[in-house]
Amino acid sequence: MKKVLAIFLCAVMLFSFACVFAFAEGAETVTVTFVNDDGTTVIQSVEVEKGKVPVGPPAPSKPRQDGDPEWEFSGWQAPDGSIYYSNTLPAANSDTIYVATYKKIHDNEAEGNITIMSFLASIFERLNKIFDQLKTYYNELADSVQKLLG
Repeated sequence: MKKVLAIFLCAVMLFSFACVFAFAEGAETVTVTFVNDDGTTVIQSVEVEKGKVPVGPPAPSKPRQDGDPEWEFSGWQAPDGSIYYSNTLPAANSDTIYVATYKKIHDNEAEGNITIMSFLASIFERLNKIFDQLKTYYNELADSVQKLLG
């Protein structure tokens, strides 16, 4: 009976150590934080098991004021400079901060400058045509006057 009890206690102890070890292994987490391009506005912060792939938030939009260019989200920049989309993030092995990156898709000021330049170019083109026509008429007039006088 003592042998059975000793074996039972050893089995319970082994099972207890296995549970504690498994719990301790699975409990290690890291924090993955997603911030806007200003580096301070936290969009989302998640805790994930070390070695697991975090799920990033949906693509954020960049706030803008009247006249500011329009921007499109282009990915999350890792500390090493790599850019990832929300569904392509690497496994998290340590606390990590990802910074939102954007690309300019529409610039009201630049578009306005292009519009003005196009307008001015069309005016100069029209003026050149008018001057060419005037030059032709002047030459024809000069020829006619010369024939009359001479």
